[in-house]
Amino acid sequence: MGTGEFLLSTSSGKKWEKIGTLRRAGILTPLFSIHSSSSVGTGDFHTLKCMADLCKKSGDTILQILPLNYPGADNCPYNAISSFAIDPVYISLEDFSYNNFGFSRHLIGDLHVNFLPGKDHRCNYTARDIKLNLLNDVFLRFFDDICSDGNFLSFTKKNNYWLDDFAIYRVLKRLNNDLPWYHWEKTFADRSEEKISYIERLYEKQVLFEKWVQYICFEQLVDAKQYIGSKGILLMGDMPVLASKDSADVWAKRTLFNLDFIAGAPPDMYCVYGQRWGMPVQNWDNVRKTDFEYIAEKMKWLDNFFDIIRIDHVVGFFRIWAIPVDEPEENQGTNGIFIPQDESLWEDHGKEILSKMNQFSKCLLCGEDLGIIPQVCTETLKEYGIPGYDVQRWKKNYGIDYSFIPFSEYREIAISTLSTHDTSFWVEWLKNESGTVDRELIVIKCEMAGLNPEYVIESLFEKFEKSDRPDRLRWKKDIHESKIFEIAGRNHRDFLEIYKDTFGEKGKLLSLLGMNDCDETTCLKKTLQSMLQGSSIFCINLLSDLLCFDSSICTAISHLRINKPGTAGSHNWSFTFEQSIEELGGISVIAEIKEMIENAGR
Repeated sequence: MGTGEFLLSTSSGKKWEKIGTLRRAGILTPLFSIHSSSSVGTGDFHTLKCMADLCKKSGDTILQILPLNYPGADNCPYNAISSFAIDPVYISLEDFSYNNFGFSRHLIGDLHVNFLPGKDHRCNYTARDIKLNLLNDVFLRFFDDICSDGNFLSFTKKNNYWLDDFAIYRVLKRLNNDLPWYHWEKTFADRSEEKISYIERLYEKQVLFEKWVQYICFEQLVDAKQYIGSKGILLMGDMPVLASKDSADVWAKRTLFNLDFIAGAPPDMYCVYGQRWGMPVQNWDNVRKTDFEYIAEKMKWLDNFFDIIRIDHVVGFFRIWAIPVDEPEENQGTNGIFIPQDESLWEDHGKEILSKMNQFSKCLLCGEDLGIIPQVCTETLKEYGIPGYDVQRWKKNYGIDYSFIPFSEYREIAISTLSTHDTSFWVEWLKNESGTVDRELIVIKCEMAGLNPEYVIESLFEKFEKSDRPDRLRWKKDIHESKIFEIAGRNHRDFLEIYKDTFGEKGKLLSLLGMNDCDETTCLKKTLQSMLQGSSIFCINLLSDLLCFDSSICTAISHLRINKPGTAGSHNWSFTFEQSIEELGGISVIAEIKEMIENAGR
């Protein structure tokens, strides 16, 4: 049975029949990373249309974006204050129209300059408040019309499952100086019906405004989706598997979450203390009692906008690493448990949730299955016809010779990619990370093994050069296994595993590509070309990786990144191209990418 025939026979068969089982290429970009000539602060829904135009030129037929969810103070879309509400920063002032009212080109032009996206390769989230203030003026001007607007009222009725709670949550946040709900007055934190009703009456206009803003977001995103579809391009969205503790979801539907535990990741060879994400884990027993209504409503909402949905951390449906809420933060993810604790339950647990999601959604689902993944998760994704992810830098023959796996041997039912939003861009990986080890990792491993870090580093790694990244260590060229044992001892095999995984990494890649040596740009092009010709049904890559074909753009952005896990600050979730999407669509490498895609039969 061929791949296409198999996909049509799975529980996702109707979804595959709808979009086709053709091999496709695509582009991934956060919406905040691109901007058009009329954008204010960051990309918007008009920019999304411009991005579709670029995809048309490049021959890509999938446009993937990160979550559009309304974020908290850190602007992380995976730590959202709602699993439903859309971030109004993405509202296009150019495309906005209500009752024949629109914003003037002069105003939009001034705001574009004053809140210029792409300055220092960063977006400007302060534009969110500017847009909300402008929208509030329109809302008050047309208040009577809005109250009787049939389309708006229909929207509120269809989405009352989440919209009512979100609107009152937003108003209460402002009344409480933006404090998280668990620091509000107890009657509000615990949702006293009398108090909530009182606030709804007293702040009726403010509550309605929050709903109207979401209606505008809805209308503009639906319009963008229709435009993108008219270009023959599939729009791929992203569904976070968790919600922030300080979210309308947790505040209003507390029984669906287990607030005694925080989600994270267990320690592994490269993250010795594990990870602590901060979001509460789902209480699946209570979700099940509602016949998975919460999941059904999320899928129904996303179906309005997308053809394909990426499920973040899909392994979390099988088992999730849960850290007691009172565990000291400095321990990160060290002391946790898997939920369910009984490994024999993982298969049924994950299959039940995934089958429900598949049943509820009209979109093709894809599962982000990166990291340490139990075999049952991988097998279930294949059984259900749900593509997983294969990332080039991590596709190796682990436990054997640690060589890179040929692209022809990637999973057929998968999305192949050079990088993710949580990694460095590919050229930076090749230039400064391949063949190296994280300095902090070695220091921590030494401390845990009772070894002197300075001695180990001096014995095994090259002396630091000015051109080197200070956080990376490069192996000495003559290091071999016996030297690792001599310095670290035979009881500390982690050092040997790290050595096997990283030593001579660039050489192994060149061997895979059939090359002796090459500059980073040539190597990037050859790797992408080989990946496009590989076996994965979808090949979707970051726009930032693709545009590194252009040497000037590569020099300007290759050292930047979208997010660095385990860190916090304005450097995360803010990367933006300096050039507008109209300018990027006109550079010569777009035609080069199209030729590659066509030659690969995608």
